[in-house]
Amino acid sequence: MNHIFWALLILFAIAALVRMDWAYYLVYVVGGVWIFSHWWVRRTLGQLRVKREIPQYAFTDEVITVTIELENRSWLPLAWLQVQEAVPLDLKDHPDYRVVVSIGGHSVHRHTYCLYCRRRGYYTVGPLSLHTSDLFGFVDARRQEAGGDELIVYPAVVPLEKLGLPGRMPFGALPTRRQLNEDPARLGGVRRYVSGDSLRRIHWKATAHEDTLLVKKLQPSQELPVFIVLDLNRSAYPARALIGASEWAISIAASIAGHMSERRQAVGLTSNGVDPFTKRPAAMIGLRVGRSHLMVIWRLLARIQLNDEAPPLAEWLPLQTASLPWGTTIVLVAPGVNEQDLWMLHRLHRGGSNVVVLVCASQPGLHSIQATGRRLGVRVLPALWESDLQAVEQRLKQFE
Repeated sequence: MNHIFWALLILFAIAALVRMDWAYYLVYVVGGVWIFSHWWVRRTLGQLRVKREIPQYAFTDEVITVTIELENRSWLPLAWLQVQEAVPLDLKDHPDYRVVVSIGGHSVHRHTYCLYCRRRGYYTVGPLSLHTSDLFGFVDARRQEAGGDELIVYPAVVPLEKLGLPGRMPFGALPTRRQLNEDPARLGGVRRYVSGDSLRRIHWKATAHEDTLLVKKLQPSQELPVFIVLDLNRSAYPARALIGASEWAISIAASIAGHMSERRQAVGLTSNGVDPFTKRPAAMIGLRVGRSHLMVIWRLLARIQLNDEAPPLAEWLPLQTASLPWGTTIVLVAPGVNEQDLWMLHRLHRGGSNVVVLVCASQPGLHSIQATGRRLGVRVLPALWESDLQAVEQRLKQFE
């Protein structure tokens, strides 16, 4: 822009010295075009409204579509506009997210591109950079949108039957002689009202029919909660499979949480991994039911990381499970357990918990560990690893 200004100024000075009329006209024409181009480009770019349509969340290995809507609210067209999106490396489906478009006056242009969600995590897509100029190249204008849009990539969720686990896993409803909580949805009859009964327990229809106060008898609930324990102690994982095994453990935890939520049973989560939001060990998520509670668990699993300074499992886990109600199923997802861990889990079993260990990595002497676990009331099961799962799926496709 400065070069054009000085060129016009020099041309005007020469025209004034040599008194050439055509030089004046040239200065006027070029100067007018320069001023108009400057006003045109700046105004049109300022009147451009940008909107990004992107899902709020996705799952690992999912491909999502993002739409960029460019609305030119000016009556002047944009001859060309370069649109460049800032995309995190783990989401890129191709190297360059740049496109050049032309937008007419009072028109809308939509551009779509894909993101490949390779890894779980919290991502920011954007900001969007815009670059344009006039047809003569006199004026160059740039604009960058403030901020971007957040995208949460949840861990991969796998049906439990694909993990190589037995069909009847001890999750949820278990036979027991001990009454847990009364279920308001399970009516077991009526009885006479006694002092101290809640008025909300009165069965009004039966009371009117019998002409005496009767209260509902509720059956005990056998739906036991499931508490997921995720071991993300970096030193517990084999070095060669550190990333793969830990990510697979997180995926298993997310899958169990989703399975329990579908069954409308209470589920909770604790982990010795690090929450990058707080730079501290992740806070425990209590036992609750519902889709919104599942999203809280999945959001934590989307961002949690390995812990370099995690205490041993035998020291850390009893403190996390001390307040669990009787009958809770504790599902430990870990790369492996030793005899000390089994005795600690045995004490939890004697305290009234049903304990299941899902081994998510290759552990030497697993059969011996399983035998010891059976004697101590702890069920140790190997969870089919991701590479084995893919191999099984490929073999099944060959028979289709």
